[in-house]
Parts: sequence; C-alpha cells; structure tokens
Amino acid sequence: MADPAEWNRGLEPIEPLVEYYVREMGQLGGRLMTALSLLVDLEDSFGWGEQSTQARETVHYSRLLVASVLRVVAATQEEQGDETGLAESIDEMLRRRFPGRNGNDGS
Repeated sequence: MADPAEWNRGLEPIEPLVEYYVREMGQLGGRLMTALSLLVDLEDSFGWGEQSTQARETVHYSRLLVASVLRVVAATQEEQGDETGLAESIDEMLRRRFPGRNGNDGS
C-alpha cells in the first residue's frame, strides 16, 4: 500500500480543497467530492461547449461515476451505523452543491 505521505503527490496546487473536503467528509468521501467539484467546474468553464464530443462525454460520465461512488460510500457508512451523520451529509452536499448535476435528473 502506498505511503500516506505519497497520497497527494502532484496535488499540491489543490491541497487546500482536498483538505477541506477530507475534514468535512472523511478521507475517501472528501477525495471523491474534490474530484466531483473539479469535474463540475470543468463543465462550467468558458469554452467547454467547444470541446470535442469525446472530451465532454468523458467528463460527463466521470462526474456521474464519482457521484455514484459517493452515494455507495454514504450508503455503506449508513449501513455500518454511521453515528456521525456523515452519510446524510454526503447526500445533502451532493444535492445542495450540485443540484441537477449529479445524476438526480438522469443527466
């Protein structure tokens, strides 16, 4: 298994974002939420519509996949008797931060 000191290799520019979500959601949930946030930001960026269909579809399906894994993490935590409310907060954060963008609307 990789040394924890190596987990953020290459992520130095976004470490504050990673650290924020990890504090809020735990190690796995936080890293997934960081990825989801970056994918949504990419889709919202200027000139996104001019990117190739393949690039847009890749980001779109990546976003849906990350959101679905976040839901699996939340459900697993809930099944294991999550007393911290982390599962609920993950689902709420998905609904609040990415309304209609995280698979709820079939997109």
